[in-house]
Amino acid sequence: MNDFLNSGMQWTDKLSVGIDEIDADHKVMFQLFHEAYLLSQTNPDAGQLCCFAVELIDYAEAHFRREEAIMSASAYPFCKNHFAIHEQLLKQARQQCVLVTSGQQTVVDFVIFLRNWLCDHILGTDQRMAAYVEGHELAIEEALQEVEPLALPEYTHIYLVDDDENYVELMQAMTEAANLKSIAYTSGDEFLSASITEDDLVVLDLNMPGKDGIEVMRELADKNVRPTFILVSGFDERVLHSAKQLAEAKHLVVAEILSKPIDTEVFIEVLIRVYIECKLARTKKEIKQNHAIKIAPDGISVDELRQALQQHEFIIYVQPQVNFSNRQVTGVEVLVRWQHPDRGLVFPDQFIPLAEEHQLMSELTDAVILEAIKAYQQFKVADISITVAINLSAQNINDLELPEKLGALLTSHGIRPEAFMLELTESAVLSDTSAALDILNRLRMKGFSLSIDDFGTGESSLIKLYQSPFSELKIDQHFVMRIANDKDADAIVRICILLAKELKMQTVAEGIETQVIWDKLKALGCDVAQGYFIAKPMPVDGFVEWFHSWEMVGSKGI
Repeated sequence: MNDFLNSGMQWTDKLSVGIDEIDADHKVMFQLFHEAYLLSQTNPDAGQLCCFAVELIDYAEAHFRREEAIMSASAYPFCKNHFAIHEQLLKQARQQCVLVTSGQQTVVDFVIFLRNWLCDHILGTDQRMAAYVEGHELAIEEALQEVEPLALPEYTHIYLVDDDENYVELMQAMTEAANLKSIAYTSGDEFLSASITEDDLVVLDLNMPGKDGIEVMRELADKNVRPTFILVSGFDERVLHSAKQLAEAKHLVVAEILSKPIDTEVFIEVLIRVYIECKLARTKKEIKQNHAIKIAPDGISVDELRQALQQHEFIIYVQPQVNFSNRQVTGVEVLVRWQHPDRGLVFPDQFIPLAEEHQLMSELTDAVILEAIKAYQQFKVADISITVAINLSAQNINDLELPEKLGALLTSHGIRPEAFMLELTESAVLSDTSAALDILNRLRMKGFSLSIDDFGTGESSLIKLYQSPFSELKIDQHFVMRIANDKDADAIVRICILLAKELKMQTVAEGIETQVIWDKLKALGCDVAQGYFIAKPMPVDGFVEWFHSWEMVGSKGI
């Protein structure tokens, strides 16, 4: 199916009807087909599918009106029958669109339907028009001015920034070959004076006199302007890679890095792909804004947070962890959520910083641990024997009484400490090393397992591994998600796994989202997998159902 779509989503000269205006319309239509297909591969929601389906039909309807204006202004003798065909095609398209939006048909099938009838219409009906337009060019031009322009709004602009005029001309020619338009600059200063938005795509050369590419990215980030970048340079790959990391540290998106001299086919393929990704990102943003749940305009207050703790409004979701070797579920990571009576489900990034700022993390952790104990007991009733991983903060690690309190709490519920894994980030251990080592060692002596989370993203990672009694190393998803296409990320993951094995620690990779990443990590000898490829975080009841389904069927699919 994919090969069939990829081979037929682009306009070719075989589809030319010999009338420039109509051919140009058809080229854009096929571009929309390709974008719709790419969207279908990104697990879109119903709103996104509806948006693209309606956009395709609106475009077809506008194109038919332009085509009918051309026919009416020429000597074309079959107008009546041709107009009837247009009406019938639009009727069928709307019927198919209803099936998509109601979930009775996939967007891929819808795109295939539109593509097929447009091809049949072009080759079977539109081809007859060219013989009747000669001598009527002026009348056709005037007729087209009477109907609305066909072009869809262009929210995404392509900027080419390179001090080499010859290279700019080459990239402009390649952009035109991709049926796209671009705006070129040979100076970083001149480019920064343009009206750049976060919806735009910037092809940026790093090495420019005056203001170089790094400075350009820094100034845009300082202005809170964050377009998508394709970085190009004649420097070696390490410089490009480091520049990408710098951009990402400033929350800039670098979609691709390309070394000079640029391969024409590669550049065109990358430009089209990234341009479509920018358009899709805008569409998703618009849909999210249009369908966003309205909440009170004021932020969450600390009094509101304290009240939530008192009224036990915090719940937990769990995300499964699976053994690479035998595909068995070995544990879950506990993730806190706030079930707010008015705002709905509130995620941690909206309240954790507030809890840390006002020294409420100990109370919040206590609430999470109590919910985790309930979950563990529910798992035992369902005959599920797994480890439960809980995140601790720096404030927890400063509490010298934590090992005794936590041990006593589990004992009172008849739970052995070995059933709980305590996860700590590197930064959580940095504030007071002696106190942290005191607490960590006593936790291990009481039977708790300890995991160093987000490994590789903090400071003094090796020192912490050397000093602390961790039993598990959790590789940060920043590296895991990149190992398929980033040699440096792959190397870091390899080293983390090797280091953990030497220190007799278990390794967990989080952020696994594809079969390719699963296969690479398994081949590298990683022990445990966690990520959307296995399952998203889910309520405790949902996990019990998911677990038994995985044991019977799901584990065989990886």
